[in-house]
Amino acid sequence: MYTHEDYLEFNDDLFSFDFSKEIIKNQRLATRYIREDIAASVCKVSWFNFGFRFNKNIIAELIDISSKGVLIATDQALPLNKKITITLTFEDNKSFIIIAKVVRKAPNSQFGIKFDRSNDELGDYLLETQRKLVFK
Repeated sequence: MYTHEDYLEFNDDLFSFDFSKEIIKNQRLATRYIREDIAASVCKVSWFNFGFRFNKNIIAELIDISSKGVLIATDQALPLNKKITITLTFEDNKSFIIIAKVVRKAPNSQFGIKFDRSNDELGDYLLETQRKLVFK
């Protein structure tokens, strides 16, 4: 049987979490997968590339991916809050072209990209083609 002191000690431990910004780094709501079998490229969206496609695709390294966004690395600068299209091509040549936005600049030329909307088809395809279960 627990005493009142045991209950108080348990509650002290339960509510003594450190929620400082340094401790809470992962704010993602979707499972992130580490995949080496997906090629990624980015195209900045502008008035010119809707009809004429003046902007070129920028090759990017895919760091991790979820149904809500990706973390990529590229040597090209991507301005924050910039609309882009990201093309994800799997080994079987199935491609997803997704409208997204650059939401974060991280060290080592990495950029957090958030899809305009959750992409369930991509999420299902990620699970279907996953050979190694590597999560982040």
